[in-house]
Amino acid sequence: MANQISSFRRFPAAFAIVAASALAFTGLIASTSPAYAQTGSSDYRCSALAEQAYTAANGVDSDKQASAKRFVATGNKLCEAGNERAAAKQFRAALKLAGVAEVETDSRMASR
Repeated sequence: MANQISSFRRFPAAFAIVAASALAFTGLIASTSPAYAQTGSSDYRCSALAEQAYTAANGVDSDKQASAKRFVATGNKLCEAGNERAAAKQFRAALKLAGVAEVETDSRMASR
């Protein structure tokens, strides 16, 4: 009977070791996330395209300016979240609303 009790006492310690290992592994995975998923990306869509949309939104007449600025603000939030593709759609919508054509500085980056 004494052997059964001592094995039950070891269970919490073993469980704690397994839980700590799982947490350490999860932290390792999170710290090795790809660079493009992190904020501060130098992607064309969140740098040059964002600047074009911002300039176009400020230059449009007051009727369309609020909508264009809303598209730009939403695009900026999406860039912060790492969703460059959705952000580019917002920036292009602002450009379209302003009647401005997108200036593609690098065709390879603009095709994304």
